[in-house]
Amino acid sequence: MLEIGDMAFQTDKIVLIIGIILVSIIAKLISDWVVKHIFVEYPDDTKESMRLIFTVLIIYVGITLLVYIIITNSMFLLVMLALLTITVLYTAKDFIKDFFTRISLLTVKAFGIGDYIDVIGQKGRVLKIGSLYTMLRRDDNSIICIPNEIIVRSMVINYTKADYIKLQESFTVNVEEQDITKVYSRITEELDIFGYRRAKILHSQTPEGMRFAVTINLEDAASISNDTSNLHKALNIVRGEFVSD
Repeated sequence: MLEIGDMAFQTDKIVLIIGIILVSIIAKLISDWVVKHIFVEYPDDTKESMRLIFTVLIIYVGITLLVYIIITNSMFLLVMLALLTITVLYTAKDFIKDFFTRISLLTVKAFGIGDYIDVIGQKGRVLKIGSLYTMLRRDDNSIICIPNEIIVRSMVINYTKADYIKLQESFTVNVEEQDITKVYSRITEELDIFGYRRAKILHSQTPEGMRFAVTINLEDAASISNDTSNLHKALNIVRGEFVSD
């Protein structure tokens, strides 16, 4: 049969347990509010990582305190706090690393939102720079996410930061000296069809024949794939007209 003192002790435990549960719920609500409103400028994946870390910490501390109240073992509490410290450091290790990786990307300013870049062979316009990934929209309108840790170790070509992009292609045909003007004229006509009216055309003699090199300047790097295809088509047409059977 329970003594009055034992009943009071049990009641205190119940009150403490209820208090811990309520404080944990309030702490979770506060952490969600902080992530949502204080870190509003951060990318969604960063906010999700922060929300997960806060949730794990709250649950872990809450369970530790509940078990301690029930068994009242100081050694247990110390062990759990030590494990908590190790867990927090291990959990936050990758988050901190990715966070500073993103900071380095933004600080160096190799590219920004809206820039058209080429990294590890992938070309596209930057949609988002997250804490873990950078999102690109490629020329075929597909989306690709490249890990930031790969980007910081790779060469990045930023086409947007250039005033214009040079696109060059050449072909070789056997033509007489008097036909060079005709080739120039036909190249210009074909380029005009695609809207390339400021092309630079040069020719030089090679052992294989006369080489014609054509250079066009692009103001919008995002169209480079389409422009490359158009230039290739135009020059193939001209080349076909002057190739001897």
